[in-house]
Amino acid sequence: MTDKQHDPTVRQPRGPLVWVGSLALFGVFALAIGIALANGLGAQTPPPIAAVPTPSEAPVASGNPAAGGGAASCLVYEPANLPTFDSVFDGTVTAVDGDQVTFTVNEGWKGADSTITLTAPPVDIAISGPLPAFKVGGRYLVSAYGSTISACGYTLDYDADTAAAWAAAFGR
Repeated sequence: MTDKQHDPTVRQPRGPLVWVGSLALFGVFALAIGIALANGLGAQTPPPIAAVPTPSEAPVASGNPAAGGGAASCLVYEPANLPTFDSVFDGTVTAVDGDQVTFTVNEGWKGADSTITLTAPPVDIAISGPLPAFKVGGRYLVSAYGSTISACGYTLDYDADTAAAWAAAFGR
C-alpha cells in the first residue's frame, strides 16, 4: 500500500492561507523599505527651525510681499489660495475703532462691495506672521474669513504688482 499524502516526491497544493500569509509578509517588508527610504535609511537630520524675520528683512528682499512670520497655523502664501477666503479686496481704511477696521473697497474680488467693516485679530507674529498696522487713509490688500481679517501674509500693504497677482487669482 502506498500513501500519496506522505510521498516526498508528490508536491502538495498550497492552501489559500499560505498565499494570504505570503502577501501579508510581502506587504510588511515593502512598508519597512518605504519607511526606511523616506527617512534617509536612518540618517539623522535635525528638524527645520523657524525664524521670524525683522520687518526690514524678507518681504522686500525676497520679492514675496507676504514672506516672513511663522506659519504654524497658516496656508503657505500663494495667490491661488485667495478664492478660499470669504472676502478678498483692495481697500482704503476710512475708520479704525479698536479692533474694528472700516474699508472703502477700491476693487472687490470676492465678498466685498463699497464699504466693509472687519475685525482685526490679535496677532502672534510667531504663529501667523505680521499684520499691517491699519491707519486711516492707508491702502491694503485684504482677505477675511467671515468678519475677521486674515493674517498669515494674506492681508498686506497695497502693492500694484501684488494686486495684479490677486486679480489674476480670480481670472481678472
